[in-house]
Amino acid sequence: MIALPELLTNLTAGDWLGLSLKGVFVYFSILWVALVVWVARDVVGRTRNLVFQVLAIVLAILLNIFGLLIYLIVRPQKTLLESYYEEAEQKALTENEEICPHCESPLPLEFRYCPHCSAEARLPCTKCKKLMSNNWSTCAYCGADRGNAKKPNHSEKNKSKSANKK
Repeated sequence: MIALPELLTNLTAGDWLGLSLKGVFVYFSILWVALVVWVARDVVGRTRNLVFQVLAIVLAILLNIFGLLIYLIVRPQKTLLESYYEEAEQKALTENEEICPHCESPLPLEFRYCPHCSAEARLPCTKCKKLMSNNWSTCAYCGADRGNAKKPNHSEKNKSKSANKK
């Protein structure tokens, strides 16, 4: 069997040209496959429409870079995950819910603590005792100013609970 260094030294100018063309062909083939894989993964993450998914992949296979450009123009703007979170946020806003400031899960307005992460999401008003969101500066129910009322620290709450148990 001929060794690689010996093979490279025995190549003529025509052989170098053929070898270079084969290398370029292999490079563009790998680039083309990577483009098709990227389009396939992106379109699956952006739509559930099977016809659109297949058309986008076929477009990338047949037209290569031009197919990619066409896909980038017509693809959905948001991914399915982005759309899901936007819908959840809209639902929370329309159903009198807030988003927990710690874990970002929906939280009904009457809850003081988040049932998912146990964080304190609201504080009672010092005047009317109704729950106020932590980012409010005045009570929406009675108009009382939050003032310099100290927000209870989550760790202090746990310490006081453990002290009460003893």
